[in-house]
Amino acid sequence: MSNTGENAYGEHPQAENGPYSAQIAFDHQLDSTVISLFYRDGNNPARSIEVGIAPDLGSNLFRFRVGQYDLIYADPALLRQKDFTGNFVLWPLPNRVREKQYVYQGKRYSLAGLKRPRGNAVLIHGLVFDRQWQYEQPVVEHDAISVKTFIEITPQSPFYEGYPFESRLSLVYTLTKEGVTVSYTVENTGTQEMPFGFALHPYFSTLSGKDETLVSLPASAVMEADEDLLPTGRVLDVTGIMYAMFDLREPVPVGNLKLDHVYTQIQRNASALIDYRKQGLRLRISTSEDFTHTVIYTPPPEEHAAYFCLENQTCSTDAVNLAAQGLGEIAHLLELHPGQSHTGFIQYAVESVLARG
Repeated sequence: MSNTGENAYGEHPQAENGPYSAQIAFDHQLDSTVISLFYRDGNNPARSIEVGIAPDLGSNLFRFRVGQYDLIYADPALLRQKDFTGNFVLWPLPNRVREKQYVYQGKRYSLAGLKRPRGNAVLIHGLVFDRQWQYEQPVVEHDAISVKTFIEITPQSPFYEGYPFESRLSLVYTLTKEGVTVSYTVENTGTQEMPFGFALHPYFSTLSGKDETLVSLPASAVMEADEDLLPTGRVLDVTGIMYAMFDLREPVPVGNLKLDHVYTQIQRNASALIDYRKQGLRLRISTSEDFTHTVIYTPPPEEHAAYFCLENQTCSTDAVNLAAQGLGEIAHLLELHPGQSHTGFIQYAVESVLARG
């Protein structure tokens, strides 16, 4: 697709309708194509929103800017080398897989040859976050703008022998004046039943500092993990005294947390919330009902990192192995017969807070 400008910041929109516009351009800092979606609020520029997606870098939603504030933390150097930053896609096996192998329907599969930037032997993070995705032209409407990206797993795909299930993942990013929704569709294009899970892995900026950036999550349980951060199969109740330190049902400053945990038993029709106290902004995160697990990661204080992670997942970490052990209920592994498809969404909605109680 042709470029229409020198950067990805919308000076020369490729598509436009009222306050909504889009641009596809080459970003020299990332050395990659960027699709930018814009909502411009002429009355209140602080409510304008810009989204940036890098299809060649794993369809990474690396920019989510509200007014002058970036809600997603993305390190350009890491993004350029397809490392862990921004908001990347975890599919078809989200997060960690024990010993890089799994059993499905009695057959063992291995991903032993898969290398990851950080070198963790059990850290998989799926098969598509460092792949080049295809994309369609943005679609502009009177009240929204959207763009579709997609990728396929075929016999020619890297590590197909480790996940030999022909399939297609499509994402639609839709920007409105309220925020951005990422809808996903998985299609089984092969001839056998396939297991999968889907997740996004956003690095949310701690804009207000770690003491004034608060997070809440409507989950009543956390999964016990071993030293490799893999689930043991035990589920711990955070509503009691023993595991109350994991309770995030009420807002907690990010600086008070030391987490790399999988939460589950998430309250239906409830939302996670990130509260940027100094900026007067809240980010409300809602999902379709298939998102049954959420990973929260807070970096150790000595890293002085300006982010934390809140990852909505349709399944547990290591779900395919848990399911094979008869723990299907807590794994929530999704499966599709040949020709079937499955769809869901994650919504990031922006709320302005004019007054504090």
